[in-house]
Amino acid sequence: MRQTDEQQRDEYEEEMVMFLERDQLVADRRQPLPPANIGSRAEAALWTLRIFVLIVGAMVIYTFCAKL
Repeated sequence: MRQTDEQQRDEYEEEMVMFLERDQLVADRRQPLPPANIGSRAEAALWTLRIFVLIVGAMVIYTFCAKL
């Protein structure tokens, strides 16, 4: 079975990572990743989850302060 050029390139890059020194590996891993391509429904769900976490966090802080 023949590998595609992209698969060969990925294997080559992974193989080269094994030969990097620690600081080179850290520099390689610090490169930012592009944003994920997600649908509008998933993005809305993530924003809803963020808002939920903020509300629950505020409730926990309020409850803690009210009991003092």
